[in-house]
Amino acid sequence: MNENIFERSNQLIKTCKSAYLGVIDENWFPSVSTVMPVSTNDIFEIFFATGLGSNKVKRLRLNDRVSICFHTGGNNITLVGTAEILTDQDTKSKYWQNVGLAEHFSLGEADPNYCIIKITTKRVSLWVDNEDAQFTIDEFMTICKTQEWS
Repeated sequence: MNENIFERSNQLIKTCKSAYLGVIDENWFPSVSTVMPVSTNDIFEIFFATGLGSNKVKRLRLNDRVSICFHTGGNNITLVGTAEILTDQDTKSKYWQNVGLAEHFSLGEADPNYCIIKITTKRVSLWVDNEDAQFTIDEFMTICKTQEWS
């Protein structure tokens, strides 16, 4: 794997307006929803907003394993990991966006139904600019150290 696919993947996820989130439902079937990322920490962490009463949250409380896919043009970035439901006011304020969220949460960032889902990536599958790569985050960190990537 070269550094370019990693850098290009990070650029793409930061510009995607939506992504597809896969969770496991209460009957152990996969369920996919479209989500709007509000922030990313490159491929390592993805944050998106949703309602505490949503099916996504209900399902994540039963099983925190997720997959999120960013697709733009012919590029596909799939991240597999775990999710956390964050409800503290500091986090909610940090990720609040008037455009896109205000229409869903009438009380703004203090709306008790508003929450942030944080996805921490464990495994990555990339198809970017006709190049592919698959790796775990642990493998990636080892590669970075040996190749002195920043």
